[in-house]
Amino acid sequence: MTHDQIRIFLKVAELGSFTQAGESLFLTQPAISLQVKTLEQDLGVSLFERKGRQVLLTEAGVRLVPHARRIMEEISDARARVAELSSGPLGNLRIGSSTTIGTSVLPPILFRFTRQYPQIRTSLSILNTHRIVFDLKTSEIDIGFIEGDLTRTESQGVSRSFLAQDRLVLVDSRKTPLIRKEETSLEEIRHLPMILREPGSGTRQVLEDALLDQGLPLDLFTISLTVGHTGVIKELVGMGAGIAFMSVLAINPPDSEKIRMVRVRDFSPVRDLWIVTPGRRMSSGARLFLDSVRERTDRKE
Repeated sequence: MTHDQIRIFLKVAELGSFTQAGESLFLTQPAISLQVKTLEQDLGVSLFERKGRQVLLTEAGVRLVPHARRIMEEISDARARVAELSSGPLGNLRIGSSTTIGTSVLPPILFRFTRQYPQIRTSLSILNTHRIVFDLKTSEIDIGFIEGDLTRTESQGVSRSFLAQDRLVLVDSRKTPLIRKEETSLEEIRHLPMILREPGSGTRQVLEDALLDQGLPLDLFTISLTVGHTGVIKELVGMGAGIAFMSVLAINPPDSEKIRMVRVRDFSPVRDLWIVTPGRRMSSGARLFLDSVRERTDRKE
């Protein structure tokens, strides 16, 4: 079993075609077929079966895929670790983060990290919790930052560690407020238009759980809009389109010109922010970034 055979096997499995795999890897179709046949002979099993023009994985092929991916990751990591001896850490770092953490917690850490390790190509994607966990499991990202809890299914195959604690607050328009008092209650805001994050968002899940603890399911409130970005919600609230619950970390000094926080009697949901890492071995870039995050949060504590 060679590196090239594993690489070709994974590409055929991904594309479902020997021809397309060859085009992707700049190899001829016969060369692709020969490498797959040699791998099958080495393992003593068939890895693919043809159905019309489509090439499908056999049961043996399905079982081989996760092992093949881990082998490729180990080879990539080994090359990066050896390269570090002469040129420092190299490679790509793909970060997935919830909106609150990605816009409020990570920017200063990213700034220092990219200055310290300019040779690591770093990218940040703002995603909801469900997508972050999915992308982590499918190796689309290297490390994730989420809000709220994971389901039992989501927690399988990933590790979670504490990052910080956050609090949800109610916000209203400063110029055209829907709430005329400094303090209100859940009962008083039930009939006011409320703007929510999308399903799958950690912020929304924490809010739903906290309301249920009060015996008030979300459908008892007047949901006017569902929006997938906290920044857009702040703009809409500032215009008077509705009220919203959001992370206190997401409210910056300039926001005070448009929105204001309103106390809600006997209701102040708190949540933990988490770092999620894959069950597989982390890349050197991800380990270094995790160290940078730990250094920053430990200093704050």
